[in-house]
Amino acid sequence: MNDGASTHWVNKAAVVTGGARGQGACVARLLAQAGATVFVLDTLPPADAAWAQLREQTSGLPGQVVPVFGDVARESGWSDLAQQIEQSDLVLQGLVNNAGITGPRSPVTKTVLDNWQRVMATNLTGTFLGIRAMAPLMTRGAAIVNVSSTVGMTGYFSAAYSTSKWALRGLTRSAAMELGPRGIRVNCICPGVVDTEMVRNYPALVDTLQGIIPLQHMAKPEQLADVMFFLLGPQAAYITGADLAVDGGVTGAGIYWPVGRALGVL
Repeated sequence: MNDGASTHWVNKAAVVTGGARGQGACVARLLAQAGATVFVLDTLPPADAAWAQLREQTSGLPGQVVPVFGDVARESGWSDLAQQIEQSDLVLQGLVNNAGITGPRSPVTKTVLDNWQRVMATNLTGTFLGIRAMAPLMTRGAAIVNVSSTVGMTGYFSAAYSTSKWALRGLTRSAAMELGPRGIRVNCICPGVVDTEMVRNYPALVDTLQGIIPLQHMAKPEQLADVMFFLLGPQAAYITGADLAVDGGVTGAGIYWPVGRALGVL
């Protein structure tokens, strides 16, 4: 790591949504380890054990984690967070829009409107509000990472979730085009199957998906965090408006990985 990269996050701030656990907590730890003050926005209540675990894991690091309890879909919460960051006198260097929910995973004709709106509010509107509120606080060299999904790159039976993740890719490009002249980069990662509680709660899906991953295993949350951290930092200084699949080869292989396996060719 060169000297510029090693000091990039010192005395800087970052925001991570959905960061109390899973891949969000992992990238929050990386940022704190690099020296950042990380504002972690999550709906988990203050008494949830995930907060205590995150505080323990980041204790003694060069940076620190600041818990922020709130819903990304509430405009007032973003305004309050912007004011909190301004009062801290820290330069906002990064934003990770990681918060997301799956909803009931219903197809189009069986999706209830309330469920559709709830998924869109968290996954899409929350990201839009985050960019709109945080970008004015950012200066040249800052970066934003949105978390889409491989289901935002192909068809998927869960209509609301898939649609929200496709839309995130469009939002990423629009923001990258607008903020590029200010030297602020906006990129999107598209994770595949990540070994988190959200996925483990659907064991039948896990078992089915294992057979379509060329690398033959789910991603660990830490592996997603490594990619987010890279895109936020100076090593990715010329990457913006991009979608990066982090999926063990699923989208790259397409339908022909399971076909090849079934035919005995692979």
